[in-house]
Amino acid sequence: MNDGWAHAQEGRHLPTRRPPPVRSGFGHVITDKDRADWQRWHDARAQEAYRRGTDAVQAGDQNTGLYWLGRAARMARHDPNVIFAFGMALLSAGRWAAAHDAMVWITERFIMRKALVGQAIALSHLGRMAEAVSVFERMLSNYAPAPEAFPWVQRFLPYSGRPGWCATSNDGIVMGQCPNPVMIWLDGECVAQDVVLPFTLPDSWMRASQLTVSSQGQALYGAPIALGAIRTLQGFATVAHHRLEGWIWYPADPDFTPHVVIDTGAERIELTASELEQGAKLEKPLARPRHFDIPLANLPSRDIRILDRYGQPLTGSPIGPAVMSLLDRKEEPTTRPARTTRRKKPRVAARPTGCLVIIPAYRDVALTRACIDAVLAQQGDDIECLVVDDASPEPELSFCLDEFAARGAITLIRHEQNHGFTVSANAGLACAAGRDVILLNSDALLPAGGIGRLRAWLDRDAAIGTVTPFSNDATILSYPSVTKANPTPDPKTGQGFDQIFASLPQTGLIDLPTGHGFCMAIRGDCLAQTGLLNVEIFAQGYGEENDFCCRAAELGWRNIAATDLFVRHVGSVSFGRTRTLLLDRNLRMLNKLHPGYDRLVRQFVDADPLAPVRRNVGLVRMLARRRSMKQCLMMVSHDSGGGVERVVQQRRVEAEKEGTQVLILRPHLKGCRIEDCGGDVTNLVFSLPYEWSDLVTVLRRMQIGRIEWHHLLGHAPGMKTLASALDLQWDIVLHDYVWFCPRICLVGPNHHYCGEPSLAGCESCVAQQGTLIDSDLSVSELVGRSNDMLRGARAVFASSHDLQRRMRRHFPGLDVTLEPLETGHYPPLKPARPRDGHRRRICVPGAIGREKGFEILLQLAQDAANRNLPLDYVVAGYTIDDDRLMATGHVMITGEYREDEATRLIESFECDLGLIPSVWPETWCFALSNLWNAGLRAVSFDLGAQSERIQKSGRGAVVPLGMPVPLLSNFLLHLSH
Repeated sequence: MNDGWAHAQEGRHLPTRRPPPVRSGFGHVITDKDRADWQRWHDARAQEAYRRGTDAVQAGDQNTGLYWLGRAARMARHDPNVIFAFGMALLSAGRWAAAHDAMVWITERFIMRKALVGQAIALSHLGRMAEAVSVFERMLSNYAPAPEAFPWVQRFLPYSGRPGWCATSNDGIVMGQCPNPVMIWLDGECVAQDVVLPFTLPDSWMRASQLTVSSQGQALYGAPIALGAIRTLQGFATVAHHRLEGWIWYPADPDFTPHVVIDTGAERIELTASELEQGAKLEKPLARPRHFDIPLANLPSRDIRILDRYGQPLTGSPIGPAVMSLLDRKEEPTTRPARTTRRKKPRVAARPTGCLVIIPAYRDVALTRACIDAVLAQQGDDIECLVVDDASPEPELSFCLDEFAARGAITLIRHEQNHGFTVSANAGLACAAGRDVILLNSDALLPAGGIGRLRAWLDRDAAIGTVTPFSNDATILSYPSVTKANPTPDPKTGQGFDQIFASLPQTGLIDLPTGHGFCMAIRGDCLAQTGLLNVEIFAQGYGEENDFCCRAAELGWRNIAATDLFVRHVGSVSFGRTRTLLLDRNLRMLNKLHPGYDRLVRQFVDADPLAPVRRNVGLVRMLARRRSMKQCLMMVSHDSGGGVERVVQQRRVEAEKEGTQVLILRPHLKGCRIEDCGGDVTNLVFSLPYEWSDLVTVLRRMQIGRIEWHHLLGHAPGMKTLASALDLQWDIVLHDYVWFCPRICLVGPNHHYCGEPSLAGCESCVAQQGTLIDSDLSVSELVGRSNDMLRGARAVFASSHDLQRRMRRHFPGLDVTLEPLETGHYPPLKPARPRDGHRRRICVPGAIGREKGFEILLQLAQDAANRNLPLDYVVAGYTIDDDRLMATGHVMITGEYREDEATRLIESFECDLGLIPSVWPETWCFALSNLWNAGLRAVSFDLGAQSERIQKSGRGAVVPLGMPVPLLSNFLLHLSH
């Protein structure tokens, strides 16, 4: 890595203290505060690593910067700023493959020219020049290149086979080089002949889509240029502090100084946004949004539009007097209770027969066509499909809608200019004439019979005002997960989901705090009384249906879930990175309009009345999959990851290769959760002990052939009787010593291996340290219960001879089958480096807690510091106290890594030797395998499976447990040469 190792350890101490450990599982509540405390602690450490890394890079210390930024990138895996900075450091260090991967991650998610340049550079050094040339040309065609990229053009141009190169920017100037005069076309029309570059384009370029530059009949490198990409806008407008303010920029041309046009109807006010915006908090690396603002007093009290120089609206525009008033109003905490019951009965009125389906359309002809086709395929002569073309920029879409309208399949309304979803929806709602309506996004696909099922719900109670189905993307009505984004199911899967929802027994009416406008049925008399969507407040969407539902509820109408319908929803990306800002802005206005709305939603989420529906869908899926599988295996395990989870997943993969359906039973706050691997892994939750009989009934129907006990940590007490309740024998896969040690790892009060004393000694240990298992059993009672379970098992598996011997010692005569967890095929060991006087690096892999040898490692690092030994330690992972270790000046800590990157990470630090400092007898030790896969010899104490494996393989050495630290330091230094 570097010679400035000690410098890398310097820096201010983190102010955030490590939060106390939080136990999960049955009966253990993890609060929002617990999560927030851990997240805050984790974020502070990641930010500190990022700061140290960027400081080192700026100071010219490349290797130190690479270390800290790598640590930050592993701690903040989804932070693009961190990943980009790490990618740049990798480029500087010549780590081309890793740099390429980092830059690809960025370019797949963001409009960023520098990442494309970095990707091309990395590819060229990897010998993939054709790919490099293509990637760099994509940058020229879609971005305004920065001057520092121009030298790289000369590297790639000779390989392109083109006579010269070209690019442009929002200045409207074609830049580039070509030895001969060029011709320039805009959208196929020649606008200049025999000119030289640079060339100023005519104003028509602002409306053109494509720019082509050629010489002697051959296009230049970079042509054709996608002008729409160059003009891609990101901007946001809002009201704060008595001012209209916001930010604007062009991600493909971040150096350009943009102009903002405020169109009041009577005049156009132009502002130059020259100052960088500090409060936008965009996640995109190197973002350069520019600030603008103007006092509200300078603007008329009417609707205003905020546009860029090309007439493109900023997110948040238009803004009218009502929005200005709401956003400019001082925030005041409300004491108004959240709505829980209807305040009055609605005025139910007779409504005409028929149903109007309204589809606002703007982009994506394929999705829109599919949406319309799905509606037209529905049965019912009284269904009218009305599509609103909101001035689509896609000619193909407009032509498609014209075709539908020409044959009388749809009613078409076309806007001359874009007004947004809310205005378009209202254009359709205004045509309802008392009929029931279904408001449908153009990216939502109704299944067969969907309209009929929605309409049936409207008639189940006279007070039902709106009905919303389930979907993969519908917030509180999402399936399978309501807490994280679901992938869009393919059409066949989506159809299968709907068939399951439709097959469920009819539920009662489940009231919602709000419907969801992606697919929402509205009763005709509810619409007539509630009125149209609030365009004045929610012109650009996001919140308009919530406001409508709140207004309807105040009139007594109910918002209901259609529990027999699933609608596939591709989801909208039209607002890009500004979507969250618009959501936040509109949510603030929604709470001012309807005080208590947030609390109402929180109450619904906490109560989760839709959970039984989601669980039933998951159960049907699980039972249906069982019919196509040869057999079924259930594995009982904890939910704490680590080596146990690695074994569980490894055995799952092996079982699935044989056509076995695998269920993993996990502990849950309420009881237990079944993961149907390949099916529903979220919703199959059973409350225990109340739903014990339901759980047993479901598992009986699954015809489970075999149960594997991996770990009962965190499980409800009754789980130990599950096998007998199912009339099944079970296999036990041993992972640790929880069967006779309440501390699990045989580590005593002195933080070392306890020596496995008598029961009295064990009781004394537990009295001093407490127990780590959810049980009030004494040690002798634990051993007695475990004895019954172990001897009642069909088979007991141990991964090492050491574990086998220890279990037989505590449970005499127990039949324990040896079954190693890995084949033992590892790459050759790296040759030792010569005695060249360089410092030696010792790799310590894994999550290093007390039982994993934290105190040993700390003492080794302190000994190296005190004696000025040329020994440094690299923790490939994390520890219980990183700061204490790094403060010695002899320890680097990479941060947590994924299992699939362990070998590559260890190799990147070019260590000389591996160390497993565990002070408990490990039962296998995957960390040791990681060292060997990286070609390192390993040292461990003569204890447990780690010692057994090293001695059997000859791939390292073992030392006595309790060996004095100075002697251990000397031994490591000697062996690393």
